[in-house]
Amino acid sequence: MNKFFNSIVLKGVVIHLLLFGIFEIMNSTYYLSDTKALLLFFIFYIVTLSLLIWYLSNLAQTANKISNQVDNFLNNNYENLQKSTENDELSTAYNKLITLGHEIEDRQEHLENQRSQLESILTYLVDGVITTDRHGHINLANHAALNLLDQSNEGILGKELIEILKISDKYSFHDLLQKEPELTLNTVNCEGANVILRVNFMLFRSESGFISGIIAVLHDTTEQEKTERDRRLFVSNVSHELRTPLTSVKAYLEALNDGALADPDLAASFVDVSLNETDRMIRMIGELLELSRMDQDKVKLHTEIINYVDFINYILDRFDKIIEKNYSNFKIKRQIPRQEIWLEIDTDKLSQVIDNIINNAFKYSPNGGTITVTVWCNNNKAFTSIADQGIGIPKPALSKVFDRFYRVDNSSRNSQIGGTGLGLSIAHDIMKLHKGDIQVTSDGKNGSTFTLSFPYSDEINRENNDWEDFAE
Repeated sequence: MNKFFNSIVLKGVVIHLLLFGIFEIMNSTYYLSDTKALLLFFIFYIVTLSLLIWYLSNLAQTANKISNQVDNFLNNNYENLQKSTENDELSTAYNKLITLGHEIEDRQEHLENQRSQLESILTYLVDGVITTDRHGHINLANHAALNLLDQSNEGILGKELIEILKISDKYSFHDLLQKEPELTLNTVNCEGANVILRVNFMLFRSESGFISGIIAVLHDTTEQEKTERDRRLFVSNVSHELRTPLTSVKAYLEALNDGALADPDLAASFVDVSLNETDRMIRMIGELLELSRMDQDKVKLHTEIINYVDFINYILDRFDKIIEKNYSNFKIKRQIPRQEIWLEIDTDKLSQVIDNIINNAFKYSPNGGTITVTVWCNNNKAFTSIADQGIGIPKPALSKVFDRFYRVDNSSRNSQIGGTGLGLSIAHDIMKLHKGDIQVTSDGKNGSTFTLSFPYSDEINRENNDWEDFAE
């Protein structure tokens, strides 16, 4: 009802009535005296009123079309953008509105494409990105940032950046705006792992030049820091491992030069020690060269399909003979199936892995005991476990035993045991070359268990078993 009373048609009709009413009052004497003139007046009045209503109705329809089209634009509806063929002022305004609608639609589509591209970039970006408003409250965070900070999108939006980064005790948001510092943070990611983050801050401004907020870029430098730490540790360990035997050899050579050479027994002992230390250095350098070749992917496996059961038994038979000569307080227990297990492996490399583990069992089991070797298959994998009854490995050290030069307890064990600390690292790399894995478990007191796993193919086993049946 309010729409009708405010319409152009009603206003035009009211104005028309007023004009004719004034005209009638001014000429009332003439019309009252002449009936024909009065009739003509009413006919003229009805015709002009009809023409006025028709004209104003057209204007009202065009005005309504403009209003409806504006409503459609506000609701992001850009369908049926057809221009009017009329030439009046309102139709011209309507056509301009349609042109504006086309431009808005094109720009909105362009902005939508840009937004989608930006979302895709932020989604697949490895670095975390967080943006804030000019008050320091977070209004956007990509998936990488949420994962690195172990946060959810609902839990981070609207929160203060300095609180989420846990730097409120050192910096205010105003400090970040002024200094734009580069920070290093230690935190825990969504997987529960400790990560090191480098955080850079950048201001972003509106077209008017005012600061609209800040962008924080989070870069995970955990691997870089680990690599750098390993490099420093590697240089330190190599220097120490080479310096110790060289110092010993130099001391014995100086003693021989100072007169010990005249004593045959003492000279022979000094020469033996010097040779042992030299052999140890040569062995360590050889292992370092082997690790270097593995790091550069220069080591190629010479694989062949063999019966793994026979292969393991062959190695253990060799160790049985070693035990008879040198380790009478040890015993090897075999839990190996009788059926054949065919695997594609490099026998030389894998012998090196198993030899290293069993030799370590001898070294770290001062009271002897049973070394249990178990072989089984499960879920397309072949497993081999080697368990000893030695002094074990503390739980904090389990994740480090495959690191280069790492030895569990330098004071109590390695002073007498020796070794380069590279054997298990080489074993780990050899298992990776076989697309397998090596794991260790221990309660820290009662021995250790090393488990090797290899890809196992039922197809290879069927083919080789069929070939064996044919050969027979």
